[in-house]
Amino acid sequence: MAIPAEDYRPGKMLGLMARSLLLPTAEPAGAGVVAEPAGGISVTYVGHATVLVRFDGVTLLTDPVYSSRLILPKRLVAPGVPLAGLPRLDVVLVSHGHMDHLDVPTHRRLPKTDTVAVVAKNLSDLVVGSGYRDVVELAWGDTVTVRGARITALPVKHWGTRNLIPDDRGYTGFLVEHPGGTLFFPGDTAYFPGFRDYGRRYTIDVALLPIGAYRPPAFRRVHMNPEDALQALVDLNARHMVPIHWGTFVVSYEPIDEPVAWLEELARERGLAERVAVLRHGESRRFAGRGLTAAAPPP
Repeated sequence: MAIPAEDYRPGKMLGLMARSLLLPTAEPAGAGVVAEPAGGISVTYVGHATVLVRFDGVTLLTDPVYSSRLILPKRLVAPGVPLAGLPRLDVVLVSHGHMDHLDVPTHRRLPKTDTVAVVAKNLSDLVVGSGYRDVVELAWGDTVTVRGARITALPVKHWGTRNLIPDDRGYTGFLVEHPGGTLFFPGDTAYFPGFRDYGRRYTIDVALLPIGAYRPPAFRRVHMNPEDALQALVDLNARHMVPIHWGTFVVSYEPIDEPVAWLEELARERGLAERVAVLRHGESRRFAGRGLTAAAPPP
């Protein structure tokens, strides 16, 4: 149920976050079994914007956050894949510097073996001491190739300030192109017309699209609601969408379980259900990429 407009107050938000501290941290719904790529794109939802992505020969982790608290917001569901269960990471992507997307303690704790961090511009100082082999900053339009995966930074509609004082921290989406398929990870973003351009320019197999943190309505200046995300799916002409940015932390006013329920309802109504793959925390799915004909279930 929507919170009435008159209840959109900072105190109300603090109250929601404080009440979340009293809730037990739930175990992931999925088994935490990471799907092997086997000629496609394996996607495992860890939680919030943290997603494990595996192609043949390269493994990526997006916006890793493993901490149980983000100052005040408490983690409501344990990570879908525990730190000890992560496979060897080749690349860690960081879309922007907000606390729920760039958690410095997590970067220090991640298991690393020759791992490269690819981050938005002016973020390297936050992770450079975390044990990465290299930290690569990408401005919009820049690219880097790691183990056969070509990573391009693309504009999105968000902002990158780390703290309350305006700074020059960057924010970006990432396009990951690999012989096994192409994945789009926008980090955090509002809906914007640039998605149509990306749909014309690229063949996108899987789009990881955020669906939460849209209330109050002003939040949609920088976030998408489920309706926006479905329009982005259509604009991107992506074969599949995996929703992210839901069900993990209280960072806005909508009920924690509303975004994914609304998304599933809208997808059915609009004939898009077969293209929307809702993965619960710890669930995996393997998607066919270019040249392949069907998605296969995890092993």
